[in-house]
Amino acid sequence: MAGHPAGNMKPSLIEALAQDSGGQSLLSHFTECKYHKRHLLFIPYHKENLIFLVKQGRLRVYLALRGKEISLAILGPGDVYSTHTRAHVEALEDTTILTCPIDTFLIHANQQNTLIAALMGSVGRLMTGAISTIENLYFNCADKRVAVYFYEQAASLGQEVKEGIYVKIGLTVDNIAKIVGSSRQTVSTLLSSMEKAGIIKKLNRGEYIVRDMRELFLLANSCSE
Repeated sequence: MAGHPAGNMKPSLIEALAQDSGGQSLLSHFTECKYHKRHLLFIPYHKENLIFLVKQGRLRVYLALRGKEISLAILGPGDVYSTHTRAHVEALEDTTILTCPIDTFLIHANQQNTLIAALMGSVGRLMTGAISTIENLYFNCADKRVAVYFYEQAASLGQEVKEGIYVKIGLTVDNIAKIVGSSRQTVSTLLSSMEKAGIIKKLNRGEYIVRDMRELFLLANSCSE
């Protein structure tokens, strides 16, 4: 199996706060909560108005209406979100979060420049993800959405290795299907086709090598009118 470089990981928001006395004081107002995979943490307009930080694991933020779902974002360690929204929040794997009443948070956060900057970055990532989701669902054919998703993941998060671009998506085929708004069978078929064509290579669960970024780009942009 091809390896991948470790890289220089930046400290997460929680780690950054833990290194600062003011940040430690703010963190003391948070409560740690643990959830198992597939647990639905929050539903729209949760009765408690909380802000939460992801300490470990991954969460899916999505809208649901009449049996249909639209994924808005995948939250990982260091990301920030709130409960009092129209979205559902589901654990994609065993997850630990830190929660705090938003009123308490606002009182203590005003003087934490590090936190404010991180919050702005998190909001920016959420907006970018939501816009990408809308573009993919509206403008692309169903059988091309997987290619678009893989190309964006490789372009933004991929690391160069000998065989191509290593990308750790960290999601099951079922979860990828939910994100791109397609069926599990369609996604599985497309992944198999791309692997047979030499465009991608599956390493482990949720880990891939994109062997031909140009072909993946062409596939992602070949939707007919």
